[in-house]
Amino acid sequence: MGSRHRLRLLVGLIAAVLIGGVGCVSSSDIEGLHRQMSDIETQIQALERKSSSKEEVARLNASVSEQTQQLLKSNADTGVKLGELSTAIEQLQAKLEDTNRRLSQLSQQIAETQGDLSRMRGGSAAIPPGGIPGAPPPTANPASPRIGEPSANPGRPGGNDAVVRPGAGPSELYDTAYADYTKGRYALAIQGFQEYLQAYPTTDLSDNAQYWIGESHYAQKKYPDAIADFDRLLKDFPKSDKAPAALLKKGYALLELGQKAEAVVQLQYVIHEHPASEEARLARARLKQIGVEAR
Repeated sequence: MGSRHRLRLLVGLIAAVLIGGVGCVSSSDIEGLHRQMSDIETQIQALERKSSSKEEVARLNASVSEQTQQLLKSNADTGVKLGELSTAIEQLQAKLEDTNRRLSQLSQQIAETQGDLSRMRGGSAAIPPGGIPGAPPPTANPASPRIGEPSANPGRPGGNDAVVRPGAGPSELYDTAYADYTKGRYALAIQGFQEYLQAYPTTDLSDNAQYWIGESHYAQKKYPDAIADFDRLLKDFPKSDKAPAALLKKGYALLELGQKAEAVVQLQYVIHEHPASEEARLARARLKQIGVEAR
């Protein structure tokens, strides 16, 4: 508005100078000056509108930029929370797996105990009070050793084979190593699972032991070792139910090493090979987090 006011004063001055200098100015000249002044005012108004529009656009751009930054921060926070949630789910799955395995072992032990009791009862009932039919009658003075005397068979104390308690069984080895893992004692867990695999390389839990070695190395941030462990599981136990999880964690480890292209291929492979699994859902979430579309 200040520009228009200055323009009017300028035109007025010009008109005054013309009138004073020439002596008489025609009305058409004055009208022409007014038209020129009006045109200039129109141009000034247009420029002012454009200036206002530019300021509005600048404000909009600033607002959009601020909202974009907030959205990016929100996505980053969401990604962190998803990662934490994935870890918690994996830990819960591991605990559930261990509980189911313990219940299965307990059921088996109960069944074996019941079978032993049934056989013992059946064996006692089968022997008649008079002894085994057809057996020779007992002698009047059986040659059984007295207390303090050596047995007739020095290698069999009391006439029976000595029961030697064996070393830790597979369940004890596995449970001890797994307990170390859940308590964050990853070095001990790795050692325990390796001992298990050396002693029991082909049990139903051998693939699990190999998987938890990889998880322990991953938790220690020893990502190359974790990748090697998961590869070994996939090679030695290709039909393992831990294969999808091993593929997924291998992809995570590649990301931690900065090998994004290889990690994307690995995560896409999880989705392709196990599309309905929980691991596939986690793979899609991680791909989205790093800005890659799952295929």
